[in-house]
Amino acid sequence: MDVIRFFALVLGSIIWNVLQELEQSGFSWGALLFAALEQWQSWAIGGVLLLLFGLCWWLRKRSRQPASSSKEMAEEEEEVNSCVAGDVDIILLKRLLDLQKFFLMMDELLHMCQMLSRNTFRPQLQPAVRVRSALEGWSVCEDDAVYHLLVPLKPPRGHAFHLELRNKRERPVRKCRVRVELECTCRRERLVEDMLCFLHHPEEELRRNQAASLLETFCTGPYLDMEKSTRWFQVLVKAAWVVLPQSTQHRLIVLRSRRSCKLRLTNTSNSPQLIEMTFVVQQDGLDTFLSIE
Repeated sequence: MDVIRFFALVLGSIIWNVLQELEQSGFSWGALLFAALEQWQSWAIGGVLLLLFGLCWWLRKRSRQPASSSKEMAEEEEEVNSCVAGDVDIILLKRLLDLQKFFLMMDELLHMCQMLSRNTFRPQLQPAVRVRSALEGWSVCEDDAVYHLLVPLKPPRGHAFHLELRNKRERPVRKCRVRVELECTCRRERLVEDMLCFLHHPEEELRRNQAASLLETFCTGPYLDMEKSTRWFQVLVKAAWVVLPQSTQHRLIVLRSRRSCKLRLTNTSNSPQLIEMTFVVQQDGLDTFLSIE
């Protein structure tokens, strides 16, 4: 509208000048033609001004439009990001709470396993070490994560573990073999009277009055056999899970595995969690856990 108004003003001014000159010189077609020819400069200037003004107006309008649209896009993107951030915070909080409940459940499961295997000549289970924490390598959309738990073993009464490190050139050393030896428990036998000494009682008396030693059940030669230990632990986990009250709301399946105990835990929302429990032993005087070959 501004361009049209400007053009009308310029054209009106030119026509007015022509009419004024016609009145002064007397009306004739020759005078009209001469006056029009005299005004060609005014027409040209007016046209140029009109084009320049229109071009400036168009460029100004075009420069403003992307700025406003980009601003609107930035505002929309900021709003979307804030909504997404809020949803992510809620999901993270829920996941962390679920993860905390999960670890508490695993602690209770291992504690029940300890209770069932207490006062036996089986490997003694210790509280699990969490290899994977709540935030280590974990994302919001990670539904198929495998949570690794290290379960330290200690020898039962009357037995001793001796670690034989393998691949000593590797630093740090991560694997070992566990050699099992019998220890004298005669003094304990006199004080507590809860077991017979494996070293100083006849084999017939031991078979008749006491369960077999760890060397006879879970070892291949003098070394602890991980496959035998794993099979025993899998059976123990099943027995312990039935006793826990969480078994009414969750389903636990023991998966087949030769050297670790793999579990699939499913809650009421059918969201599975995979757990792998691996036996380890602690080096004497160190906070280092070694996996058992």
